[in-house]
Amino acid sequence: PEDSMKVVCILYGFAVVQGAMVVTEPVKRLARAKRSNGWQKRLDKALLDIDITLEQRLRLLQRVAQDGKQASSDIRVAVETIKERGIGKGHPLVLDLLFPSGTTARADLEGLVALRKQVPELFSALKPATLAELKPAAPLAADPKIVVSQLAALMVDPSKQRELAKELVQETKNSLRSTPKGLETPRYTTVRTWAAGDGALDGEVELRKYEPFTVARMTMVARDKAGLEGGASGFKLLASYLFGENDREETMAMTMPVEMETKADGELTMAFVLPRANAAAPPVPNMADVNVEQVAERLVAVKAFSGIVTDEELERQREALLRAVEVDGGTRPLEGGGYSVLQYNSPFTVPWRRRNELAIVVTNLPQADDVETAAEVEDVLVDDPAVAPTGEPVVSWYDSGLRLKR
Repeated sequence: PEDSMKVVCILYGFAVVQGAMVVTEPVKRLARAKRSNGWQKRLDKALLDIDITLEQRLRLLQRVAQDGKQASSDIRVAVETIKERGIGKGHPLVLDLLFPSGTTARADLEGLVALRKQVPELFSALKPATLAELKPAAPLAADPKIVVSQLAALMVDPSKQRELAKELVQETKNSLRSTPKGLETPRYTTVRTWAAGDGALDGEVELRKYEPFTVARMTMVARDKAGLEGGASGFKLLASYLFGENDREETMAMTMPVEMETKADGELTMAFVLPRANAAAPPVPNMADVNVEQVAERLVAVKAFSGIVTDEELERQREALLRAVEVDGGTRPLEGGGYSVLQYNSPFTVPWRRRNELAIVVTNLPQADDVETAAEVEDVLVDDPAVAPTGEPVVSWYDSGLRLKR
């Protein structure tokens, strides 16, 4: 009996070890796949990065070849996983193992999957514009004399020709980039991130703390949507302000992202971020519809998504973001607040690589240990008339900072 018990204990211990190995093996593989020096990211960079040289590509491919044993093993595990679990249950591990987050291939897959819904939605929403809608959207007239003089200067100036060629190359590359290069963006700090859902393609939520910045903003007409379905007239009007339609005839650099806000009452606005060089003392717009505003520091929850911005896609992303914020429990949306969609790319960018973001202004929720401290601080603020609350609501992307009494 004693020998039998020893045998049973040995077999049990062996089974436990084997089970632990079965559980640990995929975890180790996925951890290796996330490393910046893993074969997956090296291969992705070698094949899909448009900013590296031929020599760099060859060097990366050589390193991938050196990791051929590990690559073959990972691919074999992915194939076996699909055979055993099927596409439905097996694809999350396969995606994370072969196309980990942060790779261009993974982003392309997410974008192409999203387009399956977005393209039919876009075509179903297209409607012919009326004459009244076409009039404000008409292109700005160019002075023929200015055009001719600029062309003449370009023909005789080699430095301008080189500069133009460089810009054309940059624009061509930007059409393949998720985030364009050469454009200024508002400064922010990433506070933390968390999963937006349990699915392999659900993405992440990023909590950002934005520094103050300045925008040019206008209210959109009723037809315009918070995406590619409308907004052409507003875009051209704001662009004309940046390109010289102001009291100084000053030309400012283009920036990103273009922001479109849907307020709680349904009002739609579009905004361009002003370059930091012009933010302190911006020129006055020549158009009454364009307003220049200072945006205060604020905390924003952001969920990125690829593809085309349709009303249906915005609703899916908004619901997913609100659900993820609620599940996380560390922040909550401001009461009465709307949401914003941020778009980073030109119309020439390939659709599945478009960078779009759904953003809502949030506030941190106090932890249980902080409730008493927060109550004490509130008592101090109320007792001090110089810093007492004004009672005015803070509800939007533009209106979420600390109010200072003048």
